[in-house]
Amino acid sequence: MSMGIWSNAFRMPRHPDLTEQEKTFLAGVALKVRRREMGQVAALTVESTRPLHNLGSQALVFLMPMLGALFGRERAEKAVKLLENPKAMDFFLKELESVSETDDNGAKNVKKRP
Repeated sequence: MSMGIWSNAFRMPRHPDLTEQEKTFLAGVALKVRRREMGQVAALTVESTRPLHNLGSQALVFLMPMLGALFGRERAEKAVKLLENPKAMDFFLKELESVSETDDNGAKNVKKRP
């Protein structure tokens, strides 16, 4: 018996893999966050608000006219697309962790006492 139109009715959409440009963008954001020593706070925020990412991306769509004027429409649309993609958030968290282990020169981040 064929289900007809119901065969795909409850299928969850698959998220596309990240492009190299998106990976570069997220790696840059992770590096900037880490330089401000906010990596752990950012990781905690991303993990704790994971169920709200789709809602946040829809809020950005609502605010698109204002964000487009401030940051440029392409950058705002990129942010919306990345917030909706769980693979992007996983990559961002991995970048935060990898950047936290080493500094820009590849040396271990070890704070020395004065």
